[in-house]
Amino acid sequence: MSNKTFYIADVSGNSNFQNATLQVVTDTYLTIYGSGFLNPNELTHYNTGDAFKEVAEARNKINKKNFPTENHVLEYCPTDTEFFNLINKQSRVKRLDVYCHGWLHGLNLGGFKGKRIIGGVEKDGDIIDWEDRVQDGGRDLRRVEIHENLYLTSVETNELTKISSSVFKANAEVYFWGCNIGGQLSRKGNHIGQNESVREGIPSILDPKKSFAQFFANQLGKGFVYALVGKGVHAGSVFKQDVKGKNIYADGEMLPANIAANKGYKNTLHLKAINYMKKFPIKP
Repeated sequence: MSNKTFYIADVSGNSNFQNATLQVVTDTYLTIYGSGFLNPNELTHYNTGDAFKEVAEARNKINKKNFPTENHVLEYCPTDTEFFNLINKQSRVKRLDVYCHGWLHGLNLGGFKGKRIIGGVEKDGDIIDWEDRVQDGGRDLRRVEIHENLYLTSVETNELTKISSSVFKANAEVYFWGCNIGGQLSRKGNHIGQNESVREGIPSILDPKKSFAQFFANQLGKGFVYALVGKGVHAGSVFKQDVKGKNIYADGEMLPANIAANKGYKNTLHLKAINYMKKFPIKP
């Protein structure tokens, strides 16, 4: 909600005016992006540079153009603490877009370099052990997980219980643009969880209802969650490109890698991301 000041004439006919503050109810369009890297100490593997920032800025610009009177929030969230705090302090969230790395069980927001205030405490990203596997350590800090106990020495499982569903509208829409957050397609085109055993010894999971996107939708208990779903082992997400192979962010969308690969990754601007997204929650 926002406050606006109006001037109301004295009903007695006098020329005096009074100030009146009226609360105007507005919906919130929230856009979050993580770091381009998976880990501040590993800048070569899957590092997208500033691409998440640029595509998030494009989405925020589109939201402002389409809904100019609403509340628009764009934030960099390289840690789970900031992710939860930012969401929970909003109200009437109509749309949430999240641009970051991901996998079947979570988001990797990447962590950060340099000093940053996290939960009211200054932390130095250059001295944090970002691979520390203890609960609330560096690895935990840069990730949002639904099975934390599988990846860390932790008693915590589903971190999404920290999200307050009350800040979302009944018809809220959530869009996850990272890799495999909603699962994959099998070679036959069936929606599954994952079709390979590549995640730290975690066995292959075929049920897409065990995905992060499904758990997020269940936590909200309202609206819908959308996630890009590609085909095969390399079903991650990529940025759209023009005919020369330059990344283009203007429409705020990304695509499954296999779909972009069908066109040699170039000239993909005309493809609509919604055609390659799955909607959650998936019903039994």
